[in-house]
Amino acid sequence: MNAQFWVGVIAASVALLALISSSVSAARARVKTIEDAYIVRYWHILDRFPAPALVAMDGTVCTAEELRAVRLYLRLCEDELELRALGWVSRETWKQWRPGIRVQLNQWPVAAEWALIRDGHRAPHQFHLLRALDATPDDAVPPYDPYRPRRYIGCLTRRWRGL
Repeated sequence: MNAQFWVGVIAASVALLALISSSVSAARARVKTIEDAYIVRYWHILDRFPAPALVAMDGTVCTAEELRAVRLYLRLCEDELELRALGWVSRETWKQWRPGIRVQLNQWPVAAEWALIRDGHRAPHQFHLLRALDATPDDAVPPYDPYRPRRYIGCLTRRWRGL
């Protein structure tokens, strides 16, 4: 084999590594973009909560708009769980989101609305992942995580997306 062959092999190898590296970076950037969009959505919804709820105080009654914000928050949580299940939320982000969701489910006004949903009085065919998260004890080992990697390509997918 001559020098031209080896130069070609080395050039092709470098090009392949550059392609793989840029694909990995793009996949991780996409995960980060999705996470950032949900954080913006979270703060937008939280801005509509009743004032006492923002400092973890119990209130009495929510206005219709505040109750709508609570329901939007619960929908946001279920969406975040679905994204994690699909592999579009990183492990590090999930470690931060999971306890925050659990705490909020037990604070007014979310707790009042969540109790009705959790017990099946409202939306009995929705919020399956959120019910599973709430049913898992705080000290469960391992902690609840809806992400289930696929058997054969799961390892590759996790590394590719930075999960």
